Amino acid sequence: MTHTPQSLARQFCLGVYVNEVSPPLWHQTFEYLAGAVEAAAFQPQKIQALWTIYGGDLRARVRNDRLLLKVLKKALPGHDGHGVTLYRGESWFLFDQHQIGFCWSTSEEVATRYAKGLNAVESGGVLLKCLAPPEAILAAPQGTGLTTPHADVYICDPTKLLRLTTLALFPKL
Repeated sequence: MTHTPQSLARQFCLGVYVNEVSPPLWHQTFEYLAGAVEAAAFQPQKIQALWTIYGGDLRARVRNDRLLLKVLKKALPGHDGHGVTLYRGESWFLFDQHQIGFCWSTSEEVATRYAKGLNAVESGGVLLKCLAPPEAILAAPQGTGLTTPHADVYICDPTKLLRLTTLALFPKL
């Protein structure tokens, strides 16, 4: 099937991730989503689930955190609760470039696994801790009762996180 930015945007709005699409088309799709699509078109809980699982892949394909953030602010439900202490395992390269990712966990153990594992592959990993005030939280866990690695994921605006601290560094794998 041949996709256009508009057809791919429709899929994304419904929480459907299409893997076999080129990075340039994903970038065009996010530009379309950021500009032409109204917030009411998004299904926030489905997009939250999609982003929790495939956000890293989409981030690597789009390669523009500002553009992604613009869409996520429109697409996700937000948070009207309290601030929370969160952890993230980030790649050293992205951290060093001030490109901290969107998905955070309340579990230091989960974040450490990412810092030592998947996010340490290319440049080593870093374990981060922060305070996420309510305005930084784009989506809080949905409370499904799941015990998967994605069950406690907070999707955050990294530019609004407070007291960012480096807890540990891990070698390149």
